[in-house]
Amino acid sequence: MRLRSESGRGGRSSPDRTRDRIGRLIRKALAEPPPPPPPGAYLEPGFRRRWVGFFLPGAFVFLWLMTFVVGFNWQTVGVDARIYYHGSAAWLAGENPWAAGALLNGRVFSYAGLPPTVILLAPLALLPEEAFVWLWLALSLAAAIVAVRALRLPVVWIAYPPLLYGVIAANPHVVLLALLVAGGTWGGGLASVIKIVAVAPLLGERRWRALLLGAAAIGASVLVFPGLWASFLNQAGTVQNTINAESSGGLSAWGNPSLFIATAISLGVLALFDVRASAWLVVPALFPTTQYYYAMFALPVDPFLAAAMAFPVPLMAPLATIGYAALRVGLVAWRRSGRASPPRPEALGRSE
Repeated sequence: MRLRSESGRGGRSSPDRTRDRIGRLIRKALAEPPPPPPPGAYLEPGFRRRWVGFFLPGAFVFLWLMTFVVGFNWQTVGVDARIYYHGSAAWLAGENPWAAGALLNGRVFSYAGLPPTVILLAPLALLPEEAFVWLWLALSLAAAIVAVRALRLPVVWIAYPPLLYGVIAANPHVVLLALLVAGGTWGGGLASVIKIVAVAPLLGERRWRALLLGAAAIGASVLVFPGLWASFLNQAGTVQNTINAESSGGLSAWGNPSLFIATAISLGVLALFDVRASAWLVVPALFPTTQYYYAMFALPVDPFLAAAMAFPVPLMAPLATIGYAALRVGLVAWRRSGRASPPRPEALGRSE
């Protein structure tokens, strides 16, 4: 009788309390993290206005003006959209997507997207090719504006060379960046389906719901289109070798063992106190066959780091990453030494 009355006073049985506790833990684990501070929020406001609002974007605009004066290769306009169009169109026609590609300066650049990308763009591949290219160009421009505004950067940052180059080529990474910084859970999930490189930033920001959505969509594609996946897996090595040759190894530390190790260690140390920054930088610094526009993944981290990566020099991305990690470690050590007072918490979240 006593035990029954105690149970009644508790209101709920032990199994119910256990289920509630597990439910709370799951909800907490899947909760969306708070939005990160904008790039450069740590800067003194006047300095930020001068550099982030004027000097850096001014340099970007000047670079593009010089590019057009010296001679711009107009064949790059929409070239990546053509590659992705030909891949999905080939699959719809019953052909091999990874044998498709597009011409640039007389060279063929091959399709290398994963099966979910082939499937996702297949409905748009029913359009005429020119309509698809112009649609993707417009979408890329809109995505660049959305990304820049979501990062609370002046709109003139659309001239950031890797970003604008991605827009001109109609590369999916521009849409990917917009989905990651402005698309919420569903946008993040869609980004991970479009390109596997979206997984690293999502992991760094602990956006578990988006990752689960992406994993579910990819799993469904395996179940519904097993033949496409089998075809890709059978030729994955050949595809990777082809892309590696066409990109001359890419601009990351991939293929350079000593630099790769140094960059990986730098990112590991950076992750000890800023896992988000480390995760965003994995793609431009370490991912195989990286292209110039991959540097746009530095935009959510730091405007000056992004500007450094904009220099079209081989291995600039990993070298800038190592320098950035060393600078961050040095600042932490300096503050902990007591020679500098830590910044006020509100300063880190401040936006202009």
